[in-house]
Amino acid sequence: MNSPQKYKSRSTNRRHRITVVRTTRTNDRGVVKTVDEEVGTYWSSVTPLTEQLRIQYQTMNVKATHAIGLDGRVMVEEKDKIKFGDRVFEILTIKRVDELDRDQVLITEEIRPK
Repeated sequence: MNSPQKYKSRSTNRRHRITVVRTTRTNDRGVVKTVDEEVGTYWSSVTPLTEQLRIQYQTMNVKATHAIGLDGRVMVEEKDKIKFGDRVFEILTIKRVDELDRDQVLITEEIRPK
């Protein structure tokens, strides 16, 4: 008998609402200002990395803490930030899961307030 998990839709795993925030620079009469603008809000899966994966990323000098799964059609850049409730994540790298770009995984680091 086939497991129902095998045929489960990828979209059912995306139960968290995140907001993609892009920082842009504007020049206002000689004064350069940085402005955060929200690009969009999307369904995603936000999961902390296992200790084994954290150690693997640390050997490459990457301080990754979470993986965020998104639809492949969402246009995200590595300079963007992710807001998840009150939490903010910095995108370290973007991994395309398959060659059809149906899914992407953002390897991120949670930015702690100082």
